[in-house]
Amino acid sequence: MRWLTPKAAAITAGVLLVLVAAVTLAGLPLYVFPPAGTVGKADLIYVIGPPQKYRVQLERELRAEGVADRSLFSVPTHGGWSAERLPVCREPAVDCEHPEPFTTKGEIAFLTEYAAEHDVHRTVILTFTPHVLRTRYILEKCYGGDATVVAVDQHLSLGDWIYQYAYQSLSLVKAWLTPCADASDL
Repeated sequence: MRWLTPKAAAITAGVLLVLVAAVTLAGLPLYVFPPAGTVGKADLIYVIGPPQKYRVQLERELRAEGVADRSLFSVPTHGGWSAERLPVCREPAVDCEHPEPFTTKGEIAFLTEYAAEHDVHRTVILTFTPHVLRTRYILEKCYGGDATVVAVDQHLSLGDWIYQYAYQSLSLVKAWLTPCADASDL
């Protein structure tokens, strides 16, 4: 194996640094600072992804402010965020359901079915900041109702942000390439 000359190594390192900087800068408005969703009166507050404390806290604040009288949480079937372990799931006017598939597309397909059954016309969707872009894309592609996606801030380490940049980017490509989940299969 032939080693790079110092000049070639410096050029390679410089190119990689520029690439990393470009990806980081391009992702800032997409994953770190997505446009804010306007929260107005709604029929439903829908918490997608794991119902972590920051999402539950914002849902409770919005419900207390009168944004909506009903809330829906997307929950796993087992574990700390399941309906059986989540206190908010025992509150009046709160439904906790497990969409199948348990993916963003599955959550949006479930919303379609839930909205039809519960006369929901306007929904405020809560998810964490890096997930907002993909959620909005899937909503536009797969949901016929009126929905606003609101970013819920939570602390992420540098490693978490690197992971989210990669994961959300690849998942966005997957969302673009695959059809919507079929609500009739739920």
